[in-house]
Amino acid sequence: MPDNVDIEPTETETTPDLWISVDQVIAFHGLKPQHLNISKTDTDADPKLSAIITEWIVQAQDLINVYTNRNYTSETVRPAVKNVCLRLTGNMVSLAIQKRDNPIIKVNDWTIQNVPSDIFTDDLRDDLKPFIKDSSNEPNSIGVYAITGEDVLL
Repeated sequence: MPDNVDIEPTETETTPDLWISVDQVIAFHGLKPQHLNISKTDTDADPKLSAIITEWIVQAQDLINVYTNRNYTSETVRPAVKNVCLRLTGNMVSLAIQKRDNPIIKVNDWTIQNVPSDIFTDDLRDDLKPFIKDSSNEPNSIGVYAITGEDVLL
């Protein structure tokens, strides 16, 4: 194959289905690129910051979907769940800044510890309790086995 042939990537990038916007997270947290060690003079500062926040929003949405046993989309998500997503993403931002600035905290004269990494706090879980889908009432497939130990197809 000649060296000057461009090969197109096989995967196309898709825009994730975000419940909240990057701008909402920036406004909520007062976040600036330099808070995450992105230089103000960097010409790609805003796209880099947006990419980081977008990834955190996607991760927060997945944590919420798993916790509530649901699969929300931007069209089906409730405003209260969006609020939890915003706060959860804000917790991710705060943790990243804390770990960057000082990953160790002094508890008393003799004890030091790492900054706790719990971002999905009890108050967020409490706010999501009304939205948890109980999957115990959903019909499940039932397996039947013959006495001989052979599988029986229904």
